[in-house]
Amino acid sequence: MTARDEGMTLHDKRRISRRKAGRPSPHDAIFPILPFAGVIAFAREQNWSEVGGWFPSLLAERPAGDRRCSYAEGREGLLRAQHRARGLQLAVHSGARKALPHMGALGPGLAAHRLLGDALQFGLTYQRVAGCMLDLRLQQTADQAWLAAYPLFDDPELQRFLDIDHLSTVANALRQLQPNGPPLFERVELGFEANGLHDALERLFEVPVACGRPISRLLLRGDALQRTQLLYSALNIDLSRQACERELAIACLSSDGGSSLRGHLYDACGRLRPLADVANTLAISLRTLHRSMASEGIRYSQLLDEQRQNEAMGLLLRGHATAAVAEKLDFSDSRSFVRAFERWTGKSPAAWCREQHSALRRAG
Repeated sequence: MTARDEGMTLHDKRRISRRKAGRPSPHDAIFPILPFAGVIAFAREQNWSEVGGWFPSLLAERPAGDRRCSYAEGREGLLRAQHRARGLQLAVHSGARKALPHMGALGPGLAAHRLLGDALQFGLTYQRVAGCMLDLRLQQTADQAWLAAYPLFDDPELQRFLDIDHLSTVANALRQLQPNGPPLFERVELGFEANGLHDALERLFEVPVACGRPISRLLLRGDALQRTQLLYSALNIDLSRQACERELAIACLSSDGGSSLRGHLYDACGRLRPLADVANTLAISLRTLHRSMASEGIRYSQLLDEQRQNEAMGLLLRGHATAAVAEKLDFSDSRSFVRAFERWTGKSPAAWCREQHSALRRAG
C-alpha cells in the first residue's frame, strides 16, 4: 500500500473505483459465472439437460477466464430457468446455494478486514468482481443501517429474482464471516409482493420478511457494522484489492468513460435503442450525439451488425431453422443470412451449431 493510498478516505477510493468502472452496457460481456452458479447447481441437481443452452458463453468449452456473458444473455438465461422452474421459487433455491465462495477474488478481501462494516464497504466497491447484476448500496441513519438493492438496468421482469438472489447471497456470506456471533440482521424488506413464498423467504433469510415495501433491502442490527473479524490481515486486504483490480481490467471495466455513452445506447434487454430516443434521454441534440459517438469511436452501424450476430446465434442455439432466423432478422433471403453469418464466424450456421452443441455436451 502506498502513502497515497493510506491518505485516501474510503469515500475517495470508492469514487475512483466507480469512475474506473464507468456505466456498463447490457451488451458488454462482463459477468462471470459466479452470479449464475446457484441456478446452474439447482438445474443440474434436477437433471435439467437444457441448462447448457441457457448460458452458452459461460458453459462453452474455453478457458475459465474467458467465460463471461452480457447482462442481456444472463437475463435471458435466468428468465428461461424461471420458466422451467415455474416461478420465483427459483430465486430461493439459487440464493440458498451461494455464499462467500461465490464472491470470487472478492472473498479473501472480505474476510481480511478488521470490522464487518469495512468488509461490506470493500465488497460494495468491488461488487462487479463477484458479478453483481444489481447496484447494491450501504445506507444508514444514526441508529439503522441497511443494504439496499437498486437496479443496474431498468429491468422489472428480472428485478424480483435478482433482489432475492443477491440479498440472500450477501446474507449468507456475511454469516460465514461471523459464524459464532449473534444475529446480524433485523429483517428483510422486499419491494414487491411474493405471493406463496413468504415462509420460504423467512427460512432463507432467517429473519422476518416484509413484502410490498418501497425498496428491497437487508436491514442490519445496530452493532453489526462494528463487529470484529478473526482473520484481519492488512496484507491480505491489499492482495485482494490488487486481484479485484485485475478482474475489473480483464472484464474491461476500467474504461475511460466511453462505456458510459455506450450504455445509454442499449435497453435492459441488450437491444439498441433508436438514436433519437437516446438523444432525448441525454437531453442533447441528435447532431451532438453523433459527434459524441464519433469522438469515442462508436459506430452505430457496427453495433447493429453485432446485435444481429448475437441474436442470430441465440436463435440458432435455441433450435430455430436458418430460414426462420433469416426472416426474423429481416434478411432478404436465407442465402443473404448465410453469407453474413460466414462473415461473422467463418463458418456456416449449421457447422457453427454443431460445434457449439458439441462443446456444450462436453461441458455439461
